[in-house]
Amino acid sequence: MAENSGSRGGRVLMSAALVVLAGALIGLAVEYHILGWSSIPGNSCGGRYRPCPEGTTPTLALAFVCTFAGIFGAIGAVVWFTGHRPGKVLPPALLATGALLVLWPGWQAFLWMRGPVLDLAWKAVPDRPATVRGLGAWAVGEDAGTVVRARGDALIAYDSQDGERRWVLRAPVRESVCGMSDTVVDGIGLVAFGRHDKPCDTVWGVDVRDGRKVWERDAKGVTLHQAAADGLLAADKGVAVAVADEAVHGYGLADGAPRWTTKLTEPKNVEPTDDEVECEPEAVSAAGGTTRVVVNCETFLDFRSAWLVTLDNATGKERERTRLPVESPIDTATVISAEPFTLLLDEEDERGVSAVLSFPGSGGDPVQIPLTADEEDLEIGGASAGEGLLARPALTAVVRGEALVVAATRPGTDSAERVVAYSLRDGQRLWHADLGIPVIALAPAGDEEVAVLGANQRLWTFDAADGERRGESDGATVREVYGHVESIGQLIRAGGTWVFVNSDGDNYPPVLAFRP
Repeated sequence: MAENSGSRGGRVLMSAALVVLAGALIGLAVEYHILGWSSIPGNSCGGRYRPCPEGTTPTLALAFVCTFAGIFGAIGAVVWFTGHRPGKVLPPALLATGALLVLWPGWQAFLWMRGPVLDLAWKAVPDRPATVRGLGAWAVGEDAGTVVRARGDALIAYDSQDGERRWVLRAPVRESVCGMSDTVVDGIGLVAFGRHDKPCDTVWGVDVRDGRKVWERDAKGVTLHQAAADGLLAADKGVAVAVADEAVHGYGLADGAPRWTTKLTEPKNVEPTDDEVECEPEAVSAAGGTTRVVVNCETFLDFRSAWLVTLDNATGKERERTRLPVESPIDTATVISAEPFTLLLDEEDERGVSAVLSFPGSGGDPVQIPLTADEEDLEIGGASAGEGLLARPALTAVVRGEALVVAATRPGTDSAERVVAYSLRDGQRLWHADLGIPVIALAPAGDEEVAVLGANQRLWTFDAADGERRGESDGATVREVYGHVESIGQLIRAGGTWVFVNSDGDNYPPVLAFRP
């Protein structure tokens, strides 16, 4: 009798365990259905540019497997259990126990399948009027706690954590933003304004902490610059720099007081001519106590020479002059990095220089990294197409340490689906990574690292020196941003948050952010 009792008790325990197991399967089914379907942004995903978030497919597959296994397993286990221990209360309790016990392990398994995820944190309200466009952005503070977006009629500051507007600074009546400094120094950013078809010659020093205009100056002798463009203004410790026709002006950064004016001329050692030579600044940059100016010298009919002129920020006196390796007028001159100084240079002659130039120092020839090579074509972006962030372009190129990291197209393709790095010391190719999807933006990410945002809402992080991928090799999934970002925009790291700035603030949010 004792044997039968023991055997019966064992069968009861075994059948009870099967009921708990069936409850666990049902719990997993419910949990994975909820997690799987809710992870699909906008209830729709699939395709190259809008892939389903990582882990969605296995999560839903497990949900259906657990659904059928759990239902049929529960029916069989409950019938067996009640055959040994009749009752209506205990089986549901055992099923519920199994479902509750598995919720936490199921959640951890889902996180493992899903991988790292960034979710949309906030997005700004659309621009009004709808016709205005963003022209550039500044990151303010050590962790970019504030992002300032310049558009044609105003500067607007957003809190990086919640998207709230911190301040708005309107442009002068009938004037539009036409220039910005590439950096904010000691809380002061420089912005220039101009009237329709008039020179871009009104310069403001703006305290970006509270949106207050600190000073205003009319830059004398400006006639050529009449539309939004980059490279017109620069800021460094104690100095604000603005270009003019054949000259560069230096002002006090804190008060706008005129400090110096340097006229740009061609050196006397260049072959003399009877024609008048005009030397115009093409781009300006300031860092480390010096101002660098890209200068193009021509007569009325002929190109003469081009130079990189280095000025002392305190006095405006010329420190150094390097002849640029061009033989035709400069078509594009865009500063990629102020320190170390890195320049995108493209001359009008299609057989001439079209390259990124770095200047290692010692007065030697610049290192050239051609935009077109056997392995790939570099796609740096910028404002040359007349679209996007014109006053402070969002470049798909970043300088980290002694490496230039840039988006590139492979031969035979027409979209930049590769990231490649070149050494600024000797121009040698360091590494490359094929992403299989167009690159939207590049941005600095931590020490010697670069973040890359792809059109499939993936964010990768690379070591700039060797190309090693940080975190998951497939990157992090950025959810709920499909249709909210332009093909090219400004990506800014703000602590643990990523902020993206669009130029078109009507069809897209002017600014949005995502974070883990």
